[in-house]
Amino acid sequence: MKDNKGYSPRPEVSGEEIVVGRQAVLEALRSGKPMRILLAEGLKGAIIDEINQLARKRKIPVKRLERNEFEKETGGHDGSQGAAAIAAPFEYCSLDDLVSTARSATEEPFLIMLDHIEDPHNLGAVMRTADLAGVHGIIIPNHRAAGVTAAVRKVAAGGAERLPVAMVGNLNRAAEKLKKEGFWLYGCEADGSEDYYRADYKRALVLVIGSEGKGLSRLLRQNCDLTLAIPMPSTATGSLNVSVAAGILIYAALAQRKGWTS
Repeated sequence: MKDNKGYSPRPEVSGEEIVVGRQAVLEALRSGKPMRILLAEGLKGAIIDEINQLARKRKIPVKRLERNEFEKETGGHDGSQGAAAIAAPFEYCSLDDLVSTARSATEEPFLIMLDHIEDPHNLGAVMRTADLAGVHGIIIPNHRAAGVTAAVRKVAAGGAERLPVAMVGNLNRAAEKLKKEGFWLYGCEADGSEDYYRADYKRALVLVIGSEGKGLSRLLRQNCDLTLAIPMPSTATGSLNVSVAAGILIYAALAQRKGWTS
């Protein structure tokens, strides 16, 4: 069920959560989180074989169901690909724990703060990119934003099972705390003060990405040390998708931090 803003509310049931999609189920298994696996009858392929093998190794029960029964038991989630895992609800970490984890890395800490992203597909896409790029974690608000649901976990394709996510009550207070901890906050805005490719990313960094349509909130923008613009030479009216903009900035930062640029 979706509300009028187009995103799914967070599950009301606290005991368990469903993860759908073959890759998402496999990653949930690798992380050791599922309580049981559900598979539609007749599934074949390398990923299904790996799911079965890993489930046996971890002694996690696998239940084979006729397609109609599978759809009924899993709630008919789009893109399930006939595979689902029943897992414990996603576990958020505290901001303090996230900072500690980032500080323990061998390179400068690298975090992402999402300013009320409402579309679960955007959140999942950002998580997938962030995980692949080695970002140390994500910060999201606990209201008026998508949480890490089954839809997000599927789009993240395993990223949600590996990437720490801190859910906070107030993004502005979190931003102020991070600045006191020595982090630099870079916000992404269409009218940013500096082109993104000119910024210095070789420091303790938080990329702050605004919401769909509204961008950064006024107070959070004021808390940013720098605002970054992504030039768009086309004269067409419009803006980049949130997850696309995030991907550009994440990999610009990664390229500089890894020395990939000349």
